[in-house]
This record gives sequence, structure tokens and C-alpha cells, in this order.
Amino acid sequence: MPTVFGQVKLIGRYADRIEKESREKRVSRAALITDYALRGIEAANAAGDGDLRGFERRMSATILALRGDVEAVQAELDTLTAMFDMFVKLMLLHLPEPVLDEAEAVRSSALTRYERFLTQVAQMGFDGDRPRALRRIARLLEERIVVEGENQTEE
Repeated sequence: MPTVFGQVKLIGRYADRIEKESREKRVSRAALITDYALRGIEAANAAGDGDLRGFERRMSATILALRGDVEAVQAELDTLTAMFDMFVKLMLLHLPEPVLDEAEAVRSSALTRYERFLTQVAQMGFDGDRPRALRRIARLLEERIVVEGENQTEE
């Protein structure tokens, strides 16, 4: 099966339309231009297509439609990676090295706390596709706000 590569230069209202739609649909310009090219080919060959060809077109359209979602997940993964990198840098910057005499006790304590953390995460579970931890954090924040509000009114 041959593969065709091409470069497309759009100017004026066509370029503006591609820019606007790519931002709205959160897909790359290349994916959008490919979608338009496939639609044009489909329109030209609309007469006399077989069932297999139609199935192929629907599969291609589905994959192109999902490309925006995949790109959004990739962007979120990049953000998460950057946040994790910053966390590790800050943690290493602010936590001192344990003294050799206390190194074993520090390791043991850290592993115990880590196992507790894993147990807590397992207990939290998910509510649909959202972690229950988010609901619990929101509830704790609300309780904290109420408690702080009561303390301020008493003073």
C-alpha cells in the first residue's frame, strides 16, 4: 500500500479557518488538514463505493476524531511529568541527607509511611472515573473553612 506525504500551504481565510478550528477542536493543524483531504477524496469517490470502502472511511474518521483526545491526554501527561519533576527537585533540595547512624531508621520510617499511603490510596478508590480522594479533600477543606470561620467570630 503506497504512502503519500505532502506539504500544504494555506493563506488568508483558509489558514484562519484551520487555525480557528484546530484551537476549537484541540487537534493539530496537520490532523485537521488530513481530515479535510480525506473528506475531499471521499466526496470525489462518493459514487459507487462498496461497503468495505465505507467501513474504511468510518474507521479513518473515528481515528482522526480521537486524535484530539489523544493529544489532550499527551498534553496532560506532559504537565504531570513537569509537576513531578518539580516536586522531586524541591524534595531533594529541602530534605537533608540522613546521618549515617540514623539512615536505617529513616529508611524504615519512610517505607512504613509509604505503605500507609498505598493503603489509604487503595481505600479511597474511584467514584466513577474520578478519585474519591478529590471529594474527601474538598470536604476537609470545607470543614477547615468552617472551623477557621468559627474561630474568627469567637475572637
